[in-house]
Amino acid sequence: MNGLRDYLSSKDRASVETAEYMEIYDALAERNLSRQATADDHVEGMAAACVRQLGSLVDKDVCDVGAGRGHFVKHAIAAGAKTVTAVDIAAPTLKVIAETYGKRCFLANAENLPFEREFDVMVATDIVEHVLNVSNFLVTANWSLRDGGLLLVRVPYLEDMMDYSNFFGLPMHYTHLRTYDRKVIVHTVETAGFKVEKIYYDDFRVDYMHKVWNKFPRFKDYLYKKLSKNYGYGSIRSINSLILRLIIKPIEIGVVARKLNHMEIRNYHGDLVEFYQNRKLSKVVSE
Repeated sequence: MNGLRDYLSSKDRASVETAEYMEIYDALAERNLSRQATADDHVEGMAAACVRQLGSLVDKDVCDVGAGRGHFVKHAIAAGAKTVTAVDIAAPTLKVIAETYGKRCFLANAENLPFEREFDVMVATDIVEHVLNVSNFLVTANWSLRDGGLLLVRVPYLEDMMDYSNFFGLPMHYTHLRTYDRKVIVHTVETAGFKVEKIYYDDFRVDYMHKVWNKFPRFKDYLYKKLSKNYGYGSIRSINSLILRLIIKPIEIGVVARKLNHMEIRNYHGDLVEFYQNRKLSKVVSE
């Protein structure tokens, strides 16, 4: 049952919006394969940190949503996971994962995951800021996990969203659509039947020192030189994150949450559904 499996829904296939979205992420995936936006060793460190946050994966059924180049898949296999499933909406990198690791790979929309109580652990790293409808992802993530299963979500922390404005040269629409702080990511995840058990920060780089240090330029210059000399310019991992947070603004925040309740389909919007259907019908008649 290994290899790449196409599991896009008929709704996804009929959607012009989804087709445009997939085209953008296919292009980004192809670019990432030919010219990596983030170095392998950096992403390896982030994936290894996820495994540490989750604890033992031995004999667990694990799913990586938005698997990218497969770094977490690699670490989950090494950590003794019973099964590892990769999901992505971009086929180019997903094919590489299927060929490299021989694992079950699903071409699917994160907002419409094709699973029901199938996994003990689900990981979504640097995905939630991309999806169009976060609530759809969280509901189907809830459905995909067994009762008591763990969901790890990692997202950008207080990111400058102006980096993603088309007016500043970005050639596509659907890249990072939102950013998070501690309060918002916890609230967002817990609305979907989860209880956050752990919060962690990751990706500390010397170029992201807190702005408060600008008031002390000589001390900032000393810290910068000292840190860059000892730890380089990539992510610093050998210093306790509590200490690092006093000096550097983390780029990522992650939460590990346990599934407490299985989400049921509910209809909160009956009046809006009726209005929307009548509106579409009237437009068809008028045409």
